[in-house]
Amino acid sequence: MNINGQTLAYLGDSVYELYLRNHFIKQGVSGSKKLHDAVAGYTSGIAQSEAYHIIKDQLTDEEMNVFKAGRNAPVTKKSRNQPLSVVHESSGFEALMGYLYLENKTKRMDDLLKLILK
Repeated sequence: MNINGQTLAYLGDSVYELYLRNHFIKQGVSGSKKLHDAVAGYTSGIAQSEAYHIIKDQLTDEEMNVFKAGRNAPVTKKSRNQPLSVVHESSGFEALMGYLYLENKTKRMDDLLKLILK
C-alpha cells in the first residue's frame, strides 16, 4: 500500500471512532451525551496510546511497520495537554486502523479492538 502515515492516520481516526460508536450502541448505550462520553474515553490521544500498548505484542511485522509509518509521520495536530510521544503513538495507532480498514481486514480489526475494549 502506497499511502503515507498521515493519510492513514486521518482515515483511521474516523474508522476507530465509528467502530466505537457502533460498539457502544450495540451494547445498549443510548442518548448522544452518554454515547459521546463512552466513546470519548477511548479516542483521546492518551487512550489511543494506551490502546497501542495493549495490542502491540499482537501485531504482525506488517502491522508494526504501518504503526511506525504513522508514528514517525510529521505531526500536524498540536496538543496542549499531551507529550509529543503520546501524540506520535496515537497517530501510529490511527494509521494502523486506517490500514486495516483499507485492506478490508475487518476481522483483524475486530480482534484487536476486542482486546482494547476488555
